[in-house]
Amino acid sequence: MIVTGDVRVDLAARQVEVAGVPVEPAQKESDIVRALVERPGSAVSRELLMDRIWGDALMAVSRTLDVHLSTLRAKLGQPELIKTLRGLGYRWAQ
Repeated sequence: MIVTGDVRVDLAARQVEVAGVPVEPAQKESDIVRALVERPGSAVSRELLMDRIWGDALMAVSRTLDVHLSTLRAKLGQPELIKTLRGLGYRWAQ
């Protein structure tokens, strides 16, 4: 169980709660959360996310990851939770 503020992520059950309310991330969004919370405080590169979730870093030129991140941030209701690190990638806030 990963807890960041009022956000709880249960990796084993693939569940996310915000202030006790379940959030229903799509499969890819759930994969993004997992990839980020497994490395708390560390930058996770765009290429690593693309490779891990879609199996192809070359797809990184597409906007697929951006769309999923935007939707995920909206579902969480806390856009600052997933920080964009220009030139480095993304980081789950601590």
